[in-house]
Amino acid sequence: MQGLNHRQLQAFRAVIISGSMTGAGRILNVSQPAVSRLIQDFEAELKLTLFHRHGSRVTATEEAIKLYRDVERYFSNVQRIRESAAHLRSSEGGQLRIAAMPTLSSGALPEAIRRFKISHPDVDFFVHSDTSMHIVDSLNRDEFDLGFGRVPPERTDIRHLEMPQSEAVCLIPLRHPLAKNCIISVRDLNGEPFVALGTSSLLRLQVESVMQLAGIRVGPTVQTLYSNTVASYVALGLGLAVIDMFSVLGADRSQFVIRPFTPTIHFDFAAIYPRGTSSTLAIAFAQTMREVVSDEISDMAQLMQKEMVAGGHMGKNSQHRL
Repeated sequence: MQGLNHRQLQAFRAVIISGSMTGAGRILNVSQPAVSRLIQDFEAELKLTLFHRHGSRVTATEEAIKLYRDVERYFSNVQRIRESAAHLRSSEGGQLRIAAMPTLSSGALPEAIRRFKISHPDVDFFVHSDTSMHIVDSLNRDEFDLGFGRVPPERTDIRHLEMPQSEAVCLIPLRHPLAKNCIISVRDLNGEPFVALGTSSLLRLQVESVMQLAGIRVGPTVQTLYSNTVASYVALGLGLAVIDMFSVLGADRSQFVIRPFTPTIHFDFAAIYPRGTSSTLAIAFAQTMREVVSDEISDMAQLMQKEMVAGGHMGKNSQHRL
């Protein structure tokens, strides 16, 4: 096989994203026949059928879908080379490529970047959201300078810095009867509509384990892949949720309340380093993130206490630590 043609890769990527040869042509500023020819040559080079043709429409084959992730990684690496070259030319600032769980994208991570830029104003940030499993894999391939995710206890080979430990909280629609409680027990969830995380979520497995031990079954369920969307479903009255506190930080809290949850479910994550030597910027940013997480855990505990005081729900159990 000859070296892959960059233009063919561009055409393949554009067809996947747009869903048609014509749409890909608009993205690349070339004609539809030109895109078709590039795709045909690419298929011939790989000896694979990448698209099924249906008149003017195309459907990606299973092989194309599997190939697309590697093609995206290729373009990400090309962009990384360009950015590195730009910084070498300017000899300013530096850059940090960070992979993080989606739950951190609405509050903790933006705040850490804001603080970091006070002392490092010229640093450029590239942020990629992904699952913890994919983040660990990406760091092992040195695709990022730093990651923030949950590290499996058995993975003693992963270099990381533990973030301060927090506890899962319960989100309740504002007008739900349980909003009057100062603490939500797992038994309170029995038969209630529930907003659940995707099946690959470690926190979901922890919540289900607690429910199973208590013999609890929730009612109708809405399942969402990203934890930072859970609050939106709860706010619309679609169910209760047990979620990490970081998912709530950027949400509009006017239509739901936050309560401590029992039994305690710990939420742990870490700053994950690549296999090789970590940059001084990455190490410094991990420490900044640790400070932000500590502050936000304290802020959430104070917020829940204020909510309960305002609602007149302070009781002997209201001093539950987050």
